[in-house]
Order: sequence, then structure tokens, then C-alpha cells
Amino acid sequence: MKPLLLTVLAAYVVAAIHAILAFVNKRRTLERITLGSLAFGFVLHTISMITDWTEEGHYPLFGLRETLSFLAWTLVATYGLVLYRYRTQALGSFTLPLVAVLTFIASIARDTSDAASNTVTDVGSAWLFPVHTTLLIFAYAAFFVVFISSIMYLLQERELKLKTFSAIFHRLPSLTTINNIATTAVGIGWTLLTLGILTGMIWSSSRDNRLWHNDPKEIFAALTWLLYLALVLYRATAGWRGRRAAWMGVAGFALVLCTFFGARLLGGYHVFG
Repeated sequence: MKPLLLTVLAAYVVAAIHAILAFVNKRRTLERITLGSLAFGFVLHTISMITDWTEEGHYPLFGLRETLSFLAWTLVATYGLVLYRYRTQALGSFTLPLVAVLTFIASIARDTSDAASNTVTDVGSAWLFPVHTTLLIFAYAAFFVVFISSIMYLLQERELKLKTFSAIFHRLPSLTTINNIATTAVGIGWTLLTLGILTGMIWSSSRDNRLWHNDPKEIFAALTWLLYLALVLYRATAGWRGRRAAWMGVAGFALVLCTFFGARLLGGYHVFG
């Protein structure tokens, strides 16, 4: 476990705990501690990844350890953008615990990045690989926002339907805000996924003259692309902004998990994720 990443983990754990406490108690002091710890951890995390990039000589997105670390960093960056745009910290109580878990796993995972990077950097157009993977990781982060927004929508709608108005009702954003977050996130996520798939196909073609390998990750990515395309179109044309869209957002993230983790277990062409 690298000392700098251990410090990052500690900062994220503090942020996650205080985000949950802030969600329960809704105290400004807890929110400030959350943001302070998160910002501190994010800066150190950025430095850690740049240091790894410099020392190891390859982009920090090879192997499980680097991929999970990069995903955690991306989730923090994405959460920061949502917080800046919509001024709601409720998302943090769902996101930051996952960030802490991903960082912990990354800190103890076996490093296999050198073997993986050698299979990529030795071929032409190797510069496309970091572009391809970065686009996909940010797409996954955006889809996580869609997933959490969908969960929040279903919880909030249930409160309104039953007219219970418990503490959760007062902690979550309005249905309108949740819908706006989900609509923006799904549009951005689908665009990034499209660009990620296209750059991957171009890179694959330059590597071995094949656009498609029938790889499990490629198949799951194609299914994910189709599902989120349907969600984007339905939100834009059919006015899907309620329960149906929320459940579709949940189903879409199940495919994302299959793409990111399940396909890795099935083996195949890809060396990352």
C-alpha cells in the first residue's frame, strides 16, 4: 500500500462518514468537513496518479489497481461537477462510500499494470488507448450518477405517493432537480460512451486490423450503448421523466456493472477494466 494513496483513502473515508452524517443530520458543519476532506483527498489523489504515471512510464489505467483508483478519482470529479451545478449534497452520501471502497481495493490490489501496458504501448496508435479508456471511465461515472438519481427519484416518489414525508423526503432533492440531474448525466454519459467505443474501434483497427472481436466487454458495451440511447431518446421525445425512466436507469447501470466487472471475469481481448 502506497503511503500517499493511504492518505487519500483516509481523507475519502472521513468525507464518506461525514457525508452520511450530514445527510442524516443536515448540519452545515458536517457538510463543510465533507467538502474539505474530499477536496484534500482529491488533490492528493491527483498527485498520486501523476506520480505513478511519471514513475511507471505509462498512463495510469492498466490493470485492476489503476483502473479502480482512476474510477474513484473520476467519481469524485463527477460529484464535484454535480454539486457545483445543482447545489445538492445528497448525492455524496451515496457516492462517497463507494469512492472510499474503490480506493481501498485499489490500495491493496495486486499491481498487474506493467504486463498489461506492454501489450498496448508496443503497437501503433498507442496514444488512442488512454483517450479510449478515459472516455469510458467518465461515461461509467456519469451512468453512476444516473443510477443514484434513479434511486433517489424512486425513494422520493414513494414518499410522495404514501404521503409519509419521513426524514428521507426532506433530505433528498425535489423530483424536478433529480430529473434534471439524471437527464443531463445520461446525455453526457451516452456521448462519452459513444466516443469511447469509436476511439476503441479505431485503436483496435490500427492494432490488428479488426474493429470487432466478439469480446464480452464489447458485447456488454454495445448493449449498454443501445439501452442508454433508448433512454436518451425516450426522455427527449416521449417525455420519460418519471418512474419508467428511473427503472431504466437502474437497469442500465446493471449493464454497466456487467461491462466493467462481469466481462473481466469472462476473459477476452481487453486488458483493462
